[in-house]
Amino acid sequence: MDEARVAALLARGGGGTGEDEPAGRPPKYNGLTDPAGVEELGRLLVDRLRAVAPTTIVVWEDPEDVVLGHVVARELGLPVVRAWDADGLVGHSAGLPETPRVVLVADAIRDARVVRAARAVTDREGGSLVATAVLVGTPELHSVADEAGECFALIEAPAVEAG
Repeated sequence: MDEARVAALLARGGGGTGEDEPAGRPPKYNGLTDPAGVEELGRLLVDRLRAVAPTTIVVWEDPEDVVLGHVVARELGLPVVRAWDADGLVGHSAGLPETPRVVLVADAIRDARVVRAARAVTDREGGSLVATAVLVGTPELHSVADEAGECFALIEAPAVEAG
């Protein structure tokens, strides 16, 4: 799939590359507004994720990411676990198996702490964060690439020049 198609699908869900957002930050993608689009985008992520052989999909707090995570997990035949930060205490819903091979799924990583927290939850369970899969790659994701496992992005947010 070409980047123009991905950008068009993102726009249908209110997301995108962030060209019009402050500091190039991508707007939040909401698959609830475009079910067919989130299905297509989710399958594109799945095509890239099969090689890392995950056992669990983890999504962060955002309900919109739950929709995307559900599509990815369904296509891979895996469970979805929701993780969150409650006043600095990171937790997760039931269902994280012993020694999980986790993929963090999000529309975009806007805060590097999300990757670090997902990694901490995974490490605590004796597993590994094998990949982070996003619709839009961001500088925040790239800043923690060494902690994120393999990074998969369907499209990159435009670089923002300092100054």
